Amino acid sequence: MTEHAFTRRSLLRGGGGLLLLATAGGCGFFDTSPAKDAGGPAAAADLSAKEAPQLAELVKAGKLPPLEQRLPKNPMVVTPLKEPGRYGGTWASAIVGEDDFDWLYYSLGYEPLVRLKPGTNGQKGPDDIVPNVAEFEVQDDGRVYVFRLREGLKWSDGQPCTADDMLFAFEDVATYHDLHTTGVYDLYLENGTTDELVKVEKVDERTVRYVYKQPKAGLLFQIAVSTFERGGAAGFLLPKHYLKQFHKKYNPDADKLAKERQLEDWTQLFMNKNDVAHNADMPTLHPWKITNPVGKGTAVVAERNPYYWKVDDKGRQLPYIDRFRAEVLGDVEVELLKIMNGEIGLQLRNFNTPENKPLIAQNAEKGKYRLFDVPSRLSNTMILQFNQTIKDDGLRELFQKKDFRIGLSYAINRQEIIDGVYAGQGEPWQAAPSKNNALYDPEFAKQYTEYDVAKADEFLDKAGLTEKDSDGRRLGPDGKPLIITVMASTEFPHHVEALEFVKKGWEAVGVGLRVDPVAGTLFTERTMGNQPQCSTYTCSDFDVITGTGGDHYYVPSNSGSARYAIRWAQWYGSKGKSGDEPPARCARSSRRSPRCARSRTSPRRWSTPRRW
Repeated sequence: MTEHAFTRRSLLRGGGGLLLLATAGGCGFFDTSPAKDAGGPAAAADLSAKEAPQLAELVKAGKLPPLEQRLPKNPMVVTPLKEPGRYGGTWASAIVGEDDFDWLYYSLGYEPLVRLKPGTNGQKGPDDIVPNVAEFEVQDDGRVYVFRLREGLKWSDGQPCTADDMLFAFEDVATYHDLHTTGVYDLYLENGTTDELVKVEKVDERTVRYVYKQPKAGLLFQIAVSTFERGGAAGFLLPKHYLKQFHKKYNPDADKLAKERQLEDWTQLFMNKNDVAHNADMPTLHPWKITNPVGKGTAVVAERNPYYWKVDDKGRQLPYIDRFRAEVLGDVEVELLKIMNGEIGLQLRNFNTPENKPLIAQNAEKGKYRLFDVPSRLSNTMILQFNQTIKDDGLRELFQKKDFRIGLSYAINRQEIIDGVYAGQGEPWQAAPSKNNALYDPEFAKQYTEYDVAKADEFLDKAGLTEKDSDGRRLGPDGKPLIITVMASTEFPHHVEALEFVKKGWEAVGVGLRVDPVAGTLFTERTMGNQPQCSTYTCSDFDVITGTGGDHYYVPSNSGSARYAIRWAQWYGSKGKSGDEPPARCARSSRRSPRCARSRTSPRRWSTPRRW
């Protein structure tokens, strides 16, 4: 490692989303050599075995029920891509810092009620959605959704998974007021309302029916793209038998339990317990159950779930791999070195930036790994959002001026950023749907993205920034040279690099820029506290058919991506109890169709290149 030391800036430039798959002997992802206590090499090589050797040993010792009692009557069948696997081995992985939960969600946590068909992205409609944990039926033109759990389905602790778990998730978690004081996710609401809940009925011990008054377009898709049990649509199914002990409705002493753990109240305790990544006691339906959680030790470890409900086409219980182990690393540079040394088996996150791609590709043969291009669900690599609800009166008035935002958009040389930071990959793009999206609109995607200093000056003058000092710097509302502080999450180091180019463009038209890189948790805290003047983030591909699951890019309907007007989003979500009431024009646009709302709000965010 010391012979090949390098820094981020010394890396060759490249691009594309990358999935790394190691094939090196002794450390590869498909090196499924069993653990010493797993039954020996002969057992691992026996492709007729219906379960992992370590589980077979537990059954033999009377510590685990037989396989037929652990599987549902209709387990989901997964056909191997090329050939059946052998039982055993460890999936070697990594996360960068304890805040890097997303890779755990992507790799361990994709078991929603229904799922996307392999090879699809959900944009083609219902045909992209297939059963997963539950079978489903859509009735009455999308007004009624019936979910039927697999018969005999069990949680990782062996307890039955039933319709009561779905009702608990809806009634006692997803829509329970104490847990959602600022509003309920709109998948659980009737269209166009903020307080009328969908009617949820228990049909039998494993069937639940959601009944809407109007068609609920996008419900299945939103469920299908969710990960882990906690949060969003993934919260449709939760282990009631475990979580109810921390819920005040079922345990009058829940507040007392919270105080014993030095927490404010039972809601904090409940959310901590309803967290798969941080709570090793939480039952799950995932192939591996976390046994060493985030925040404990130097690695996150997950062991195979003996009650996992999927089999291959030969009836052999999945997963093939015994365990998952993700080392907690200090930075991306360390992860990159581990990849190049062949120490990581399968990885998608952090290392796969455009600038790293050539270096990783050139080292593939030496490191004995393969690379795969993975389509991104982003429509944009970096967007900038001015905070239009900032406390400062002068800046708030300035940021709300469309001409001001348009002027600074024209002042960015996006192609220069694409070439200098993203190795020439991508194209200038708005915070707008990608070309692959059914909502793609070429005018919307390209508006105000050309680099034009004359237009930038014109619009900044129209915004009232006509006074300058002797150095040509435009004077802000306070009479001082205008300098915008842009907050960027250190989760995206390329944003910090890109902002240096943005700074150069803005300074050319008399506006200063100060970059403020902060850790992910602090980024969120400052956003929710209405502190940033401007901030950067990535932009997903606009699943607007789900309401506030995606339309916050158009109107500030929730705090998910409404960093440009967080106080308006808080007002909307709390039904006026907190936050700031938005101007009439924004209130009108929130009641309009997505296309109309978009035309009013899209200039609030503009961006540098899109990453595929």
